[in-house]
Amino acid sequence: MSFAIERVARRAWPAEEVEEVEGWWLRRTEGVDRRRSNSLLPPVDSGRAVRTVELALATAEELGFDGVVQVSPAEVHLRLDEALEDRGMTFGGRTFVLAGAIACGRRVEGVRLGALDGAWVEAWEAVGGGDGARATAELVLSQLDGRARFAMVDTPDGAPVAVGIGMVDEGWLGVFSLTVASAARRQGIATKVMDALEHWGAEAGARGVYLQVEAENEAALTLYARRRLHVAHSYHYRSV
Repeated sequence: MSFAIERVARRAWPAEEVEEVEGWWLRRTEGVDRRRSNSLLPPVDSGRAVRTVELALATAEELGFDGVVQVSPAEVHLRLDEALEDRGMTFGGRTFVLAGAIACGRRVEGVRLGALDGAWVEAWEAVGGGDGARATAELVLSQLDGRARFAMVDTPDGAPVAVGIGMVDEGWLGVFSLTVASAARRQGIATKVMDALEHWGAEAGARGVYLQVEAENEAALTLYARRRLHVAHSYHYRSV
């Protein structure tokens, strides 16, 4: 299951530029400060990953790609991680990939779902998407075309308080960038966004849902545990 999730997750968050080297995916998205958009993803076979890692890193350096490896799934690539540690590459960004069955089959009121547009990007910036939100939308999310839905929750006076992204592929609903404004947290808004995206995902043919949570985000882990999502695998980064 882990490799199936990684395959669809890679397509759900596409890099602007990709080079394939011996099963490695070298990814670069200039202007987007996210490691997932600027890192090397190893091949499925762990032995092949170890044998070809030097070639992948050398090619990345030659092409001017960042010397960052996304060790994923981490539980499969233990030997690769040891090799990278031996090279002196630093550890960071430990993340859990959670997965489970679609839980919500009902329509949810108060959550708007639609295509990527300027209003959604502005809402993402307002609720905490950061300075890189617009570049990410333009260079990464714009590649999703009609395969995704962008969720938004507003207050009665029209101020955005939450956003999220859903992407359906191979029977999986991927949920990304679910963000709630700090003043509106612990009010069940994240649950509403998840419910709305799951309802849309189920209608689009998804049977399972996955998402990624930073290992230290205890509040999010607690929320998703209540939704019966379990840790399918983890990943982290090794950087030169």
